[in-house]
Amino acid sequence: MKLQIERKLAAPGSHLCGLAWDGKTLWHSDGETSLVYRLDPGSGKVLAKITCPNVRTDLGYDGANLWQIAGRPKRIVVIDPAEGRVLRETDLGQERENACGLCISESKYWVGFKQRGLIEERSLEDHKRLGEYRTLGRADGLAQVENSIWYTDYDRSLLIGIDLDSGKELGRYGLSGRPTGLCWDGLRFWYSDYENRMINAVRPK
Repeated sequence: MKLQIERKLAAPGSHLCGLAWDGKTLWHSDGETSLVYRLDPGSGKVLAKITCPNVRTDLGYDGANLWQIAGRPKRIVVIDPAEGRVLRETDLGQERENACGLCISESKYWVGFKQRGLIEERSLEDHKRLGEYRTLGRADGLAQVENSIWYTDYDRSLLIGIDLDSGKELGRYGLSGRPTGLCWDGLRFWYSDYENRMINAVRPK
């Protein structure tokens, strides 16, 4: 089933990467401008900009700071959203150039890959791998919703959910365009549509 778009926002750039939700506003990263934008979810107005050299793929929010997959080679760059200051960087391991999706919770984070067909769960404390979840294909954007992890598949234009306890698929939905970054605002998903340069909101039934 293809999801209907509830809201569309014009993206500020042309190389749409990550999305994150801070409780009130959207954060969106662009690979061409190497900027992370804070956006009003109602109007799409740019409220702030942060420079992040070599934005590569997804963006996450840990409740205080932004996490961006950036750099060559890829790594996680943790940024203070108020000052735009880089606080630290984290290595993504041997498969770093395959890393794409990113999502952070209170005690762990998840990394999705383009070619490995899986999502890795890692510890926030020491970055050790805690587990993995098989995916249909690539995992470009990630979002946690309660006890599930959802991901976008750019090639198939899909949104797919996985139960974190069983690892079983919860559902899959078609998306308009080519989805990259993904986040959850408590009511709906937002995803970056790379093909149409839009940021779209959808809600599974």
